[in-house]
Amino acid sequence: MSRFGRTGQLIRLNFRRDRFRILMWIVLLAALMASVAWKFEDIYGSTSEINAIKSTLESPGIIAMFGAFSFTGKVTTAEIFANEMLLFMALIQVVMNLALSVHATRAEEDLGITELVRAHAVGTLAPLAAAASELILVNGVLGVLYSLGLSAANMPGASTEGNWLIGLGLAATGLLFGMLGLLTAQVADHSSSATGLAYTLFGVSYLARMITDVQHPKLTWWSPLGWVEKLAPYNNPHWSPIWLSLGLAAILLWLAFLANNHRDLGAGAITTRPGRDHASALLRGPASLVWRRQRNVIIAWIVAVIIFGIAYGTVFNTIGDILKTNPTMQQVFGSAMVHEANHQVLLSFTSLLSIVMAAVAIIPGMQLILKVHTDETRGWLEALYARPLSRTHLLFSYVGIAFVTSTLAFIGGLGGIVVMGDASLTHTTDGISAAEFWQGIAAQLPEIWVFLALTVLLVGCWPRVKAFSWFYLALGFISVYMGSLLKLPKWTEKITPTGWMTRVPLHDVNWTTFSWMIVLAIGLVIIGWVGYRRRDLQMS
Repeated sequence: MSRFGRTGQLIRLNFRRDRFRILMWIVLLAALMASVAWKFEDIYGSTSEINAIKSTLESPGIIAMFGAFSFTGKVTTAEIFANEMLLFMALIQVVMNLALSVHATRAEEDLGITELVRAHAVGTLAPLAAAASELILVNGVLGVLYSLGLSAANMPGASTEGNWLIGLGLAATGLLFGMLGLLTAQVADHSSSATGLAYTLFGVSYLARMITDVQHPKLTWWSPLGWVEKLAPYNNPHWSPIWLSLGLAAILLWLAFLANNHRDLGAGAITTRPGRDHASALLRGPASLVWRRQRNVIIAWIVAVIIFGIAYGTVFNTIGDILKTNPTMQQVFGSAMVHEANHQVLLSFTSLLSIVMAAVAIIPGMQLILKVHTDETRGWLEALYARPLSRTHLLFSYVGIAFVTSTLAFIGGLGGIVVMGDASLTHTTDGISAAEFWQGIAAQLPEIWVFLALTVLLVGCWPRVKAFSWFYLALGFISVYMGSLLKLPKWTEKITPTGWMTRVPLHDVNWTTFSWMIVLAIGLVIIGWVGYRRRDLQMS
C-alpha cells in the first residue's frame, strides 16, 4: 500500500471529529471580519475621522501593536481598515492553525488513537497528510469567506483585488503557521512540547516583526508574520507575500513528512529526559507531581513572557522621544515640560501593555486549571484518587500552581518592559519609576485572578462549558486591544475584568475596585471548590 493510502477516508474522519471545533472558528472569524467591515464606514467614513486616526496609526506605539503600513495619496476607509485589521486577524488565524495542527497530530498520537488507525490498512503518512489537507481546506474556506464578506461590505476605497488579497493573504499566513505546527508535532515527543515549540517560534516571528516595524520597517520582510503587512491591498497591492507564505508552508510540510518518515510512533527528535529510578523526597504529594509534570511548560511560559516584555521595552526610546518628531517643542515649552510629556507618553503606552501582558500571563494559569478536568477524563487521576487523597488537596494543587505561574509571568513580563525600556532611554528620567511599576502590578493582578477564578468555577461546577473561559478572555483582550480603534461602546469594556480597573500606571490604582475584585476572585474559587467536591468525577 502507498504511504498515503486511505488519506481521503482519514480526511472525512478528521472533519467529522473536529466539525464543531472548526465550525466555531470559521463562524467566529468570518463574522468578526465581516461585522467590522460593515461597521467601518460609520466609524471612519469622513475625511476628518480618517485624518485623525491616520496620525494615531503612524505613532510608534500603535505601529508596535498593529504593524507599519504606508499611506499614499488620499487615504480611504478601506486603507484604515486594512491597517487596523490585517495583523490582528492574522494573529487569531495563527492561534487557530496551531491549535488545529497539534490537536490533529501529536495530541491524537499521545492518546493512542494514531496507533489504532495505523494498525489498519492505512499508509504511514496518511494521518499527517489528512491533517495537512484539513488545514488547507479550513484556511481556504476562511479566505473565501473573508473576501466575500469584504466585497459585501463595500467599504469606500475597497477594490475586488484588495478584498481577495486580504482573504487569501490571511489564509496563506494561517496555513504557513499551521504547517509549522505539523512540523513541531513531528519534532517534539508530546503535544505540550509541540505546542510550546510552535508558540515559541511564533513569538520570535512576532517580536522580529514588532522591532523591525518600529526601527527598520524594510527589515520586516525577514519575519514571516510581517509579510501580511506587505500586502498593501487597497493602495499598492502585492501578491508576493502570499507566494512567499505558500512556498514556506510547502517547505515546512515537506520537512514534516521527512521527520515523520524518520521517527517511531510516539517518539520525536526532542525527547523528554528520563526521570530518576526513585522519586525524590520532594515528590510526596499532588502539588509536587503537578510541578514535576508541568515545570518545563511553566518555566517556558514565564521566560517567554519576560522576553516578550523585554522586546516591547526596546522601543521605549523611539516611542517616548517627542523631540524626534517635533524638535522645536523644547525651545517653545522648555526641557522640563518636554520630558514630562515624554513620561506621559510612556505611561500611556505601559498602561496598555500591562493589560496585554496580563492577558498573555493568564493563558498558562488557565491551561493548568483546565488540566484538572483533562487529566480527570483521560483517567490519569485514577491512581491518585485510589490513595487517601482528598479532592480539595488535588484541586488546590493545580489551582495554587496556576495562580503562582500567572502572577510570576505577569510580574516578569511587565518587569521586562520597564527595566529594558528605562535602560534604552536617552533620558532615564523620562522612564517608569519603581512606584509606577508596582502600581501597574497591583492594578492587573485582580484581573488575572478573576479570570483564573472563573476557570476554577467552570471546572468545578460546569466542566462541559469550560471552553467559555477562553471565549471570555478573548472578548476581554479584543475590547482592550481593538476597542478604541474600532470605537466600541464603553459598556463592552465593562463586560470583562480587563475594563474594571482604571488605566494604571497612567492613573492611580482604584483600591475600592481592587478590593471587591479580590473578594470576587475568592468567591468564585470557593464556589468552584464546592462544586468540584460534590460533582461526579469522570474517570476512564
